[in-house]
Formats: sequence, structure tokens, C-alpha cells
Amino acid sequence: RRPAPVHSLSGMGALLTVPFSMAASCCGSLLASCCGALACKACGCACITTSRAASVAYILLLSLFVLCALAFGSGGGDIVIFGSGYNSTAEGWLEHMKEQAMGSASSSAESFWNDRFWCKSRHPHGWIICCADVCGGAFSIYRFSFVLAIFFGAMALLTCGTTKFGARAHRGFWIAKICLLLSLLVTTLFIDNSVLQGYREFARYTSFAFLLLQILLLIDFAYSWNERWLAYDEESDVDGLCGWKGAILGSAALLYLGSLVGWVLLYIHFGSSECPAQQTIISLTLIACVVLSVISCSKIAPHGTLLTSAAVTAYATFLCYSALASHPDDGCNPFSHRRHSALDIVVGLLVASISLAGTAWNATSTKNQVIGSDSASPNEQPLDPNAEKEAPAYDEMEEESWWYYHLMMATCALYLSMLLTGWSTEPAYIDGVPTAVGTIDTYDAASYSVGLPSFWVKVVSQWICLLLYSWTLLAPYLLRDHRDFGIEFDF
Repeated sequence: RRPAPVHSLSGMGALLTVPFSMAASCCGSLLASCCGALACKACGCACITTSRAASVAYILLLSLFVLCALAFGSGGGDIVIFGSGYNSTAEGWLEHMKEQAMGSASSSAESFWNDRFWCKSRHPHGWIICCADVCGGAFSIYRFSFVLAIFFGAMALLTCGTTKFGARAHRGFWIAKICLLLSLLVTTLFIDNSVLQGYREFARYTSFAFLLLQILLLIDFAYSWNERWLAYDEESDVDGLCGWKGAILGSAALLYLGSLVGWVLLYIHFGSSECPAQQTIISLTLIACVVLSVISCSKIAPHGTLLTSAAVTAYATFLCYSALASHPDDGCNPFSHRRHSALDIVVGLLVASISLAGTAWNATSTKNQVIGSDSASPNEQPLDPNAEKEAPAYDEMEEESWWYYHLMMATCALYLSMLLTGWSTEPAYIDGVPTAVGTIDTYDAASYSVGLPSFWVKVVSQWICLLLYSWTLLAPYLLRDHRDFGIEFDF
């Protein structure tokens, strides 16, 4: 029996596939319409929450982006989906024709799509989503940071006025916010890395704003920590060092011991005789911390506490190390050719987490508590202490302003782009070739994490930290004749 001509088989296959194609198109249109309607309805859901729950949700969202940024930054690479090719095991003329038609259409579409990517030679089959220079390394972290900065910047604008709209925008529409974040994240895949270089330099200097705010929050947290444990001690029946006072002294001793070990290591690694500038910075840190600790225990500052001084001392010591490790001088920085350390990331994230957690716990619509103060006026305090235990109805929302909170979160997003990349200066292209994961020599990659701009940002941050803490200790004494701080002096 003679086989059927090829052209007759092709015509028969076309006739058979027409109704299937029409049915598939109809079903696809119906499915898309249903999904679109459901998405619109979901995005329109207000989902109003309490102010504290909203603040916690934003911080959890920030934490999720940090984890994703770390994952893509350290292990990211080319992302390719839906590999395709001719299936030689297909049986029957209909299966062969379907495979050939789909393979031809898919190959031409893939080729058209993949031509825009420099890594197309690595993936002859499949749809390339992004190459390693976009979905991995430092520039993937910049993309996550950029999306968060845009999102929280927009939220700051939406909540800048004391309105019901601002309150609803802050507390509700969570599904719409998640969809917006995902859309922005996908959009960044089409942004060239050279554009993100400009964003990185913008973030390098504007991160200083978050460092200042973080210092205020950290000092307030240290004071609150001491006051809370003293309150627990007054309520406790345990006397002596076995109670909460012993916990306060023990915590302060551990922080001071860690700082002392840090000072010794700083002199060993950075304070050689050929590095007088580094010796000066370490010595100034040591002297300032000791002087402020003594003042906090003197009659000049009866409100001072040893635990607060210990916390500030430990943070100032860390800033000193971080600054010296960012100095580009090879002779005075033994870590100048080491990629950014896990210590910098862990301590930086820990301090930022403490600051943001304190902000979320004390979240109100007043700018005073956003920066850590509890001195809101009586008119700003809720009449019912249990009023915020349940979310208010959509039509019963009160006028609120949250732009300070979202501005702080936007600056935090900028700071994270520096923290997670070690304040890197990695270029987008090297000799016209995109900088991809694994293409940079370890020596060169380490040199991108050091530089004088990063060094001075950290040094100035440390100085401001010590100056602000000294002001909280000395201001009540220096201004005792001009303003009542509620502090009594014994002399």
C-alpha cells in the first residue's frame, strides 16, 4: 500500500486542527476574562487592618525582599523557562505534524525573544527571562531595593496629608499592593544596569539619612530597654543581682566586653605604626565611649544609664570597624581585598531590625512616635486604650498621616542596597561586557566594596551617633535654667 502524499497529510492536519484552535482560543478568552474580573475584585478589596498590624506587615514585606535579594545576590544566574525542541518519539502522523508546527512556531518566537539577551548562546532552547548580570549579583539586589524605594516613596506621597484617604492607603488594599510590587519587580528586568548605577550612587549618599534616623531609634531603644527592665525589677519580688538589675548589669557587661575585644582587634588589624589616621579614629572612639559612660554614671546626668551607654558604645565600635574596613588603603586595611563580610550584613540587619521593630510596636499617626518619642499631646492619644485592638470599618476611618513612616521605610530600602552589597562600586560593564556572576575575579570584586565615600559616610555616622548621645546626657544639665526636663539634680 502506497503512503499518503505529504501535501494531503498537511491539508488533512490543517482541517482537523482548525476547530481545536478555535475552541482553545474561546476557552482562553473566557479564562482570561474570569481571571481579570477576579483580579480586579481582589485588588479592590480594602482589607483594612490596625495601625500596628499595618506597620508589622510593611516590615515583614521588607524582610521578604531582603531574603530574596540575598538569595539572588549570592546564587542568582540565568533564568530560562519552557525549553522546547522536536520530539522524535512522537508516534503517528498527527503527532508529528503537531510537534513540527509547534516546534517551528516556538523556535521562531524564542529566537525573536532571546535575541535581546547576551546569554542566548548558553541556552539554544527555552525562553530567557534574564541573564546572570540582571538576575544575580549586586545588580539584582539593586532591583529589589529600587522597587521598595519606589513603592514606599509613592506611599509617602499618598499619605502626606492628614486625610481619610491616607489612612486607608496605609492600612488597606494589600492585594493591590502585592500586585503592584510584583509588577514593578518584573519591570526592573528591562532596566539596563547602567541606569541602576546611577540609582546606586544616589542610594550611597541618601542612605546617610536612614543612618541618622537609625541612630535616633537605637538610642531611644536603649533608653526604653533600661526603663522596661527597671519596671520589671520594681514589680518583681526578687531582690539583689539575681533579679532584673542583675540582668541589666550582665547585659551591660557583655556589651562592654565585646567593645573592649573590638578595640583590641581594631588596633591589631588597622592601627599599625604606619597608619596614624586609623590610630586616631580608633583612639577617638575609645576615648569618647569611655567619657560618655562616665558622664552617664555621674551627677551631671542622673537620667543616664550604664546599659544605654554600653549599647551606644558597642554600636560606635562596630561603625568604627565598618568604616576602617571600607578604607581603600591596602597597607592599613588588611581586608581591602576581601568581599564584604557576613559580619557587616548581620550586624547591620540586626540594628535595622531593632529600629524598625521599635517603630512598628509604637506605630501611631504622629511623627513624634515614628522617630521614637512617646510625648504625643493628650489630643493625639486614643481615648479608649483598646480602640486599636480591632480594625476600624472602611467608612469609620479617622484622618491620619503616615508620610514620616513611609519616608523612613524608603530610606531603609536605599540603605539596604548598600548594606547587602558591601557598599559596592561594581561597574555594569567591563570592557563592554556585562558584569555577570562568576565573571569577576575575586580580587577585583573585593576592591569594589571599599572606597572613600563609604568610609566617610560611616565615620560621620559614628561621630553623629556619639554627639547625639552626648546631647541626650548633657542637654538637661546645660539647659536646666531655660527648660524643665523633669530631671532633678543633687547639686
